[in-house]
Amino acid sequence: MNTITETGLLAGRNLRRFLKSPQLVADTLMFPLVLLFLMLLVFGELVGEATRGDYIDRLAPVIVLFSAAYGAVGTGVGFFTDLRGGLVDRFRSMDIGRFPVLGGRIAGDLVRVLAVAAVTTAVAHLAGFRFTQGPVAVLGFFAVVLLFASMFLWLAVVAALAGSTEQAVSGALNTPVTLLLFLSSGFVPVEQFPGFLQPVVRANPLSLAGDALVGLSQGGPVAIPVLFTLAWVVVVTAISAPVSLRLYRRR
Repeated sequence: MNTITETGLLAGRNLRRFLKSPQLVADTLMFPLVLLFLMLLVFGELVGEATRGDYIDRLAPVIVLFSAAYGAVGTGVGFFTDLRGGLVDRFRSMDIGRFPVLGGRIAGDLVRVLAVAAVTTAVAHLAGFRFTQGPVAVLGFFAVVLLFASMFLWLAVVAALAGSTEQAVSGALNTPVTLLLFLSSGFVPVEQFPGFLQPVVRANPLSLAGDALVGLSQGGPVAIPVLFTLAWVVVVTAISAPVSLRLYRRR
């Protein structure tokens, strides 16, 4: 089998394992929905008045992105369990390349990210979220989500390969993802942050990808936030993918 076939088979295996756990599926789908309506309830009127706009138009894309990044924690812990449980050792004993084991994990989880994003935006429709820029922009919206998610999934694989315990893997991913959320322009506008934090918020990949998704769904700047998001993805992936392959080779 070639690399693409092996990667597809292992991605399918990871998806089947995910779908066999109804509780995991329910938790994965419910988490962004609960967060969406909670933040809409708490900040909706306040931020809407401050920005003179509809809060759901910015909140829904950022929740989609955050759920994609936060889902990488499960990827890291799950891959760590496979490594320590002997499953990956069985793969190594077969005639399977190194990349399909890692790529299959990431590809399978990207399908999960896409499904969660579709469900979240569909439910957000009930709160007023709309795609107003046409079908091509909708495809671009979900393409940006997948690009953003891939960056964190590669980081999750590195954390799983380098971590010594599940708690270490989870902690290495949870903290930066949470910081990205609260230091982003998703919940409140950049102007509401202290002056010294505003450059950090603007450079935050979650803020940049969120701006891209708002532009693709509601209208507004698209090219610059997409290019900066792509730059983040290329740099992080160019570092984490080779590191993960090197760590996997050393095991």
